[in-house]
Amino acid sequence: MAPRHYALQRRAQSAQETRQRIVEATMQLHCEQGVVGTSHKDIAARADVSVGTVYHHFPTQDSIVRACGTHVRDAHPFPAPETIDPRAPRTQRVAALARELVAFYVRMPWFERLRTERADVPALDFGISMREDAVRTLIRRALGGAKNAKKIAVVQAIADPAVINRLLESGMSQVEAASTLASIINAWLEGGRP
Repeated sequence: MAPRHYALQRRAQSAQETRQRIVEATMQLHCEQGVVGTSHKDIAARADVSVGTVYHHFPTQDSIVRACGTHVRDAHPFPAPETIDPRAPRTQRVAALARELVAFYVRMPWFERLRTERADVPALDFGISMREDAVRTLIRRALGGAKNAKKIAVVQAIADPAVINRLLESGMSQVEAASTLASIINAWLEGGRP
């Protein structure tokens, strides 16, 4: 009986390794050509498996996007709200927010591109919505628990991944980009509120 059990374990391990290889190949393709532009055939070629194997593990685009979302969540966890000390002065809380967001989006430069396809891929929209909710939670903590939706929306727009990417592309370091974002947010909070 032991040899059969061992064979089943090996088969399960092999299937898991194939699944992981497919997810990693898909992530690479999504970064290079987007979600909509990636087919099961493209994934099979990159993962060096048959198209049927890709369909076996992931029969739909949504199923593979959800698997990629889980992979991203595990590889790039969102900053915990506890990274912002609620007892610190607001300017320091906003500086911590900016540092956390810049560091987070630096690890995911492709995130901006994927957002453009969210309307076309429901699973992608769901994953991005979860990340946006996490950003709002951090912003509320940085703003001392603010519930003003307009204030939160403005801070979220200033600290958008596209803005962060443009600052970094301009030659700023992560520290400079975070400092710039914090300065802009704090200046707006001090005098530019609606």
